[in-house]
Amino acid sequence: MSNSQARRSEQAGIFHFFREMGSALIMALIAIVYVIQAFKIPTGSMEDSLLVGDFLLGLKFMYGAPILPFSQELGITTRFPAVTDPKAGDVIIFRYPGNDKKDYIKRCVAGPGSVVEVRGKSLIVDGKVVQTPPRGKYLNDGQLDEKITDFKPLKIPAKGDIIKTGDLQTREFLFLKHLIRQENPRSKVRAEFQLYLDGEFSNNQTIQMIDPYTRQGFRIAFGDLRFDHDDWTRLEDLLSYVKSSFSDREVEIKKLLYINDKPVNEYKVKYDNYFMMGDNRDNSLDSRYWGFLNRNYVKAKAFILYFSLDKQIPAWQLPVKIRWERIGKLIRSWDGIAGIPSTAN
Repeated sequence: MSNSQARRSEQAGIFHFFREMGSALIMALIAIVYVIQAFKIPTGSMEDSLLVGDFLLGLKFMYGAPILPFSQELGITTRFPAVTDPKAGDVIIFRYPGNDKKDYIKRCVAGPGSVVEVRGKSLIVDGKVVQTPPRGKYLNDGQLDEKITDFKPLKIPAKGDIIKTGDLQTREFLFLKHLIRQENPRSKVRAEFQLYLDGEFSNNQTIQMIDPYTRQGFRIAFGDLRFDHDDWTRLEDLLSYVKSSFSDREVEIKKLLYINDKPVNEYKVKYDNYFMMGDNRDNSLDSRYWGFLNRNYVKAKAFILYFSLDKQIPAWQLPVKIRWERIGKLIRSWDGIAGIPSTAN
């Protein structure tokens, strides 16, 4: 073989190598963007169905992957057609409504149009008790806010519903704010609170507060208070404290919503919404606190565990640290509807 032929053969081999590598890389990128999503369980909110240290794969195409990479972050909501819509019982990976940069994983317990309530340890959907998933649990000594253990009936908005903003309770108000923000990621969505004392606008009225770090008292104007809580129970506690500070006067706190600085009197829902809860119901920051998961924020359906590490075992004991029995375990749906109407008062 001549030198020129050898060089051509070598060049062809290099070209073939990079072509194969490029094809593999492109296929991997397509899979990552449109097919699968890897997720690591960071907290115990899904115990014992999913454990801290579990690594799992979710299927993006099941609920319709975004057409363009990072389109959700850019506020573009167009997706490929879904194989199925989320339904009660599915374990879903989604963008956390309180922070777009975080992904959460919870179980869907109810879909659009359903009515959800919690009475003590009982989750009730459309008047029927929903059982805890087979490996789910409660904490016997768990101390939850009474607003959560006695979660009043709440209807989950469906696409096309019209919600009027006037006189909404604190929970419904904050949930609507989060819903609007999920559906309008490129818009500026803000809430405004106005204090009226004896019928007069009083946002400049000061209130005695306690610094949580120094424990020192200070006074601050109502208009300077921070109301940007993700958790409606904290917001309601703050508003209740303000009202109690003026117990000798007639107090009214008006709650207003704005989209791009335009007041919102009513809002037409663009997408279906879902109610999410952790299987470890006494140790889960979920829809009971931050509200509805909008269809626009759904990312993937949890599918299979591909690895699992026990964080309680030191790293140097690696073979023992790996939970071998969990590798390859499928993540199954569980609707939990007992079919027995609730008889609780």
